[in-house]
Amino acid sequence: MSKLHICNTFFESELESSLKSPLERWFYVNPIVTQLQFLPLLYAQPEDRILVTELPLNPDPRLVLLKSPPKDVTIEHWGPSQAIERWAKKHTLSYSASDWEKVRTMNSKIFSFTHSPKLPGATFLETEREVEEWIEKTPGPKVLKTAYGTAGKGHLFPPVKRPYPLPLIGEPWVQKTQDFSSQWENGKLLGITLFATNARGMYQRTYVGDIEFWAIEEHLHYAKALVQKIQHMGYAGPLGIDAFLYQSHGKIKVHPVVEINARKTMSWIALQISTKTLTFSKNEEGLLPKRLGCITFRKNISLCQKIS
Repeated sequence: MSKLHICNTFFESELESSLKSPLERWFYVNPIVTQLQFLPLLYAQPEDRILVTELPLNPDPRLVLLKSPPKDVTIEHWGPSQAIERWAKKHTLSYSASDWEKVRTMNSKIFSFTHSPKLPGATFLETEREVEEWIEKTPGPKVLKTAYGTAGKGHLFPPVKRPYPLPLIGEPWVQKTQDFSSQWENGKLLGITLFATNARGMYQRTYVGDIEFWAIEEHLHYAKALVQKIQHMGYAGPLGIDAFLYQSHGKIKVHPVVEINARKTMSWIALQISTKTLTFSKNEEGLLPKRLGCITFRKNISLCQKIS
């Protein structure tokens, strides 16, 4: 049976929301989500179908409209979704978002923070007073992280206006030298990828490359235990665990677990096209549509040969 890909990159927005918005509305929460519904163009098979809200100019034959989906398909999501579940039920398609509260728990930064080593000076903040006291006593650059958010979204840099979106994780803003992640599927390690972010932690590029063996070894020590725990919670499917190297007192150290993404990721895509570098940058031309209806997208995805 062929797959129906539904690329719900609004995943984190749905996790933190109590709204039960229709699937189509979620695809328009921001222009990036609207454009990224076409991501499966990079990895879907010729016999597969890709669900989209509207067709671009010169549409790929795999694209099908949300209002008239094919019936004899298996739904393949980006991440579990209650919105997809409601939509599938309406169209008499088989799909389950699993145990939603467990999905929310395992994808929360609070879960990864409490189940892995912490940066020196990092802490969990539950009240506004705790936030203010931590900011006051923590020297140097620092960041407050919300429970949900991806690719640097959900990072707050003091001073921050009240009321604070509690709870928060407070961490020193360290001097990173390399971001990397391990990608898993149903408990099996698929590979390690590197990725680049800007000065504020926003995602820019994913690529396949080399990293110090000792750092991978320490990361995998903690990642394996987390993968097993998440499997025992009932999750099956793609899973990414981020980490980074940083400088501290003239030495390179590893922060072995930054966050857990129980869903597909850009790094997962990079492993499907492992001889390439995947870049999401300000460029109208690329592999995704540059316009959709009245929307013109400022960024696009491009591939080039692997960099060192």
